[in-house]
Amino acid sequence: MKNARVGIVCIVATLLVAGCANGYKEFYKPASTQTLEMVATRRVAPPPATPIVERARPTPGDQVLDAYAKRSYVMIGNSFFNSGKNESEDNAIRQGQQAGADLVLILNPVYTGSVSSSIPFTTPTQTTSRSTGTATVYGPGGTATAYGSGSTTTYGSTTTYIPVTTNRSDFGAVYFVKQRFGLGLFTRDLLDAERQELQSNKGVVVRLVVDESPAFNADILVGDIILSIDGVSIGSTQSFTDTLRPRSGKLVSIAMLRRGQHIEKEVQLNP
Repeated sequence: MKNARVGIVCIVATLLVAGCANGYKEFYKPASTQTLEMVATRRVAPPPATPIVERARPTPGDQVLDAYAKRSYVMIGNSFFNSGKNESEDNAIRQGQQAGADLVLILNPVYTGSVSSSIPFTTPTQTTSRSTGTATVYGPGGTATAYGSGSTTTYGSTTTYIPVTTNRSDFGAVYFVKQRFGLGLFTRDLLDAERQELQSNKGVVVRLVVDESPAFNADILVGDIILSIDGVSIGSTQSFTDTLRPRSGKLVSIAMLRRGQHIEKEVQLNP
C-alpha cells in the first residue's frame, strides 16, 4: 500500500510539472516584418518593466492588427497553440517581458473538445505460500516422527489503468510595441476597377490612418488616393515606402485624389 501511495504521488507530481510549462514561450513566433533593429529605432520608449495587458475574443488577425496599428502599436510576435493544460496568463505576460513588448493582448481561450485516455499504474505484488510436512525417522532406539514447515515467496506486479479526461482549448497572445511613425499611413495597391476608373496605374489607397500621426493631423483620410510625394509618382505600396524613407523628418508635399478632386498637403514627417 505504501508503494501504491508513492506511485500516485509521482503521477500527480508529473502532471503538476507538465502544467507549469509555458506554452506562450514555447510557441512564440517573432513577426517577420519587424526586426530587432527596427523595433529598437522606432519604438516610442524603452520596454516597460511590466507590459500593458489587454484581453479580447479571438477575431480575424488583420482586424486586430489594424485596430492596434491605429493606436500606434505594431506586432512584434505572437503565440498560438492548443493545450490541455491550465495555461496561466502570467506566462503570457512573462513572455511579453522577455520579448520587450509594450502591450500584451491575451485572447480568451476557446474550448475545442475533450480527449479521454488512461495512465498505466503498475504496483509490485508479493505472494507467500507456506507448507508443512512430516517424516518418520528410524533408528536403533526405535522410530520417531519429525515435523517441518517452510514458506515460498513469489514476486510480481499488477497494472491498473487510471482514466483521465483532458479538456483542450486554443490559447493565444499577441505582443505589441508602441511605434513612432514618420507619416502614419497604411496603404494598399489599386484594384483593377480603380485603375480603370482613374485611367492610370499610378497611386495607392489610404486604408488606415494612425491616430495623432502627421497624416492624422494633416487630415489625410481613409480612402484618399496618394498620387505622388514631392512630385515623385507612386505606383505601389512598395514605391510609397521607398519614396518616404529618405525624407524622414522633412516637410513633404503629398498630391492626392479625394472623391475625384485633386488635393495637395504639406506634411512635416517625424524623424
